[in-house]
Amino acid sequence: MKTRRFVLIAALVGMAMSVSAQEATESKYGTDSVACVTNMSIYGEAYKQWEATKFAPESFSVEMVNAWREVFLNCPRASQLVYTRGEKIMDYFIRTNPAAKDAYIDTLCMMMDTRAEAFPIDPKTKTSQVAGIMGRKGMLIYNYNKNRYEEAYNALKSAVALDPSQLQGAYIDAYFKSTIDMVNNGKEEGMTVINVYQELSEVLDDNIKVLAEAVVDLEAAKLVADSLGQAEEVAALDKQIEKSEKSITNNKVTKSNIDNLFQPFASCDDLIRVFSAKMAETPDDVNLLKRITTILDKKECTESKLFLDAAVKLNELEPSPEASYSLGIKFFKDRKWSDAATFFEQATKTENNDRRYRAYRNLGMCYENMGSLSRARDIYRRAAQVDPTNGEPYLLIAMLYAGSAKQFSGDIESKAVFWAAVDKCQKAKSIDPSVAGRANSLISSYSQYFPAMEVIFYNDYSEGQSFHVGGWIGETTTIRAKK
Repeated sequence: MKTRRFVLIAALVGMAMSVSAQEATESKYGTDSVACVTNMSIYGEAYKQWEATKFAPESFSVEMVNAWREVFLNCPRASQLVYTRGEKIMDYFIRTNPAAKDAYIDTLCMMMDTRAEAFPIDPKTKTSQVAGIMGRKGMLIYNYNKNRYEEAYNALKSAVALDPSQLQGAYIDAYFKSTIDMVNNGKEEGMTVINVYQELSEVLDDNIKVLAEAVVDLEAAKLVADSLGQAEEVAALDKQIEKSEKSITNNKVTKSNIDNLFQPFASCDDLIRVFSAKMAETPDDVNLLKRITTILDKKECTESKLFLDAAVKLNELEPSPEASYSLGIKFFKDRKWSDAATFFEQATKTENNDRRYRAYRNLGMCYENMGSLSRARDIYRRAAQVDPTNGEPYLLIAMLYAGSAKQFSGDIESKAVFWAAVDKCQKAKSIDPSVAGRANSLISSYSQYFPAMEVIFYNDYSEGQSFHVGGWIGETTTIRAKK
């Protein structure tokens, strides 16, 4: 058995020296189509049997591997299954042969490169998939052997350069971790972590935006299908919606992960020290100024002189929504609400979804501080439209409602604002689990102001009845008693 295993290892490693992609004009079944189809059948059947046993070691066969190898070597364009199944075979060898792990990782890398050459276009979507393949290659290298972080980093870096939209959350996570390893081992400068962090944050923000827009479109299509009684179409759309919402959650989790990984590099003092040196070297670098203002804002380091200097300089060199946003922050910190509102209004024109959301949120805060509660609510609603998966705007509206209780008189009317406020908190946590803690805290606080049951009864109402909150709020809520 040991001899057979050694021969198999040698054969697989030797593939790296013998594989070459077929010419585009050659049949996908290679020069010997009969042998290719035969070997596809042999390894395919054996693979299915192995898969049926949940990849049990005792069901793994050398014959399967030999047939798969012949297909891979001689007709690499036969089917993408050659690669997806090949990954599983390599995974088995890597896990069960630790001494030869790196040799199998080499074979896996060569296999991924061959797939990118053989199938640069996804047969199903008819779009390029090279970036996705390279991203997966980098992730697999890193996951199997973190000591090979440099190879992983280079593969993932090239994937981002090709098409960042193809990177899944796991690829992004591996890229950022390998970037940190590069910096910690002196192979990249500290600024690289900051640059990659911003780059990946934007990728994730774009992913979330596209997916959220897709959910809106799918929901609209579902309403149409439902009205036409197309049950099968509704069920199919439900699955697509569920898949998109799961992807949104995964992207948010990845974003949270890289935020946490960035923390050791993200103290205000460290960021200001690194960015100050860079800005001194190239004070007119617009891209650097954007990076400074974006990251310092995200990490709440906007009180620094560096942020203000960068914001002013950026606006001089390239007036833009981004520059306006930074100046809005400056005036907001100075409590100059009207000036801040002017710049935040301009900043809402940005193409960056995360920045547009923040601009609307901050603009709403300006109007709130100026006492224009109805206008503030309208702006918070716009923020919610920009990022439908974010519960924060509803919490802000809830606080607006609760804060205006003194504007209403009457035993019921003055309490009704708290019902409406709790409704918004419930909405916030239903769409965004990350704000559930804040929402529950507010719900607990506002529920204390609900009227007693006898007050409700005395005013000829009953619990569970609808109630219209008048004034500037103008919403219908549900009557609830204090518990």
